[in-house]
Amino acid sequence: MTKPLVSIGLPVWNGEKYLACAITSILEQSFEDFELLIADNASTDRTAEIAREFCAKDPRVRYVRHASNIGAAGNFNYVFHETTGRYFKWAAYDDMLAPDFLAETTAALENDSAGRAALAYPQTLLIDQEGAPLGLYDAAMRRGGQAPATRLDELIGPGDHTSSLIHMCFPVFGLIRRSALETSSLISNWPRSDHLLLVELALKGDFLEIERPLFLRRSHDEGSVISAEKTASSGTEVERKLAAWFDPKRGKRFPATNIRLGLGYLRAALVTPMPVPQRARATAVALGWMRRHWRILGGELKLVLADRIRPS
Repeated sequence: MTKPLVSIGLPVWNGEKYLACAITSILEQSFEDFELLIADNASTDRTAEIAREFCAKDPRVRYVRHASNIGAAGNFNYVFHETTGRYFKWAAYDDMLAPDFLAETTAALENDSAGRAALAYPQTLLIDQEGAPLGLYDAAMRRGGQAPATRLDELIGPGDHTSSLIHMCFPVFGLIRRSALETSSLISNWPRSDHLLLVELALKGDFLEIERPLFLRRSHDEGSVISAEKTASSGTEVERKLAAWFDPKRGKRFPATNIRLGLGYLRAALVTPMPVPQRARATAVALGWMRRHWRILGGELKLVLADRIRPS
């Protein structure tokens, strides 16, 4: 069997409500040279039944069920390691793809003969629980094609990032070169690790934007962040709940998200291959982010220390 050009990994846990729609939108792509791996985190609903029905209909679909819940991070990384395509895409059980998503993102990367781009991504159309459009999420790498440190500055430099790519991190659901992901930290077991992944990818290569809304991002009350916010009494508790979602073995330990991000940004600037002047600029950008967030970092350090001295 020949290796597919594109691999799609769909990690899922109790996704019966939207899973069939997500899989259908993938299998109806105009580009057909792909494999789809569905990894089930020991769901207790109809997820397994739905996935197996699609496996029986289409040989491009594989289904794996874990014996226990290995956490969202473990499952996201599992589907990457267990696939082989030159290009890789993560798919969420509750999102959908327009029919030309793979055709256009694959063409963009294939036409990048020099291999300067790390990923290709389309514009995002936000949809509601029923699939009705809510509006276009307008964010792009405004300084794409520039040097690594310039791209890093756009993502985490001074200024308002509520309308930047790193705010929602939708390009993480774009089509990514496997070679770029293989030398990244992938998805770590703490909240917002996709921010770090996006920074790592931006330092490795450019982001190619498809100016069509081909990614349909669903907003609903059962999403991981919304669910945590509804049941938590504070921002700190939200962080703890999300960390447990990423890795159940963490328990209730505070994840120190911003400390991890700051150190991750700095490490990425120091170890990613680039000319020395670019490394110096990128390092300055990462240190600038840490300096601007010093109060938050100090507060997180206090919580980490409190967790360590608290009786178990």
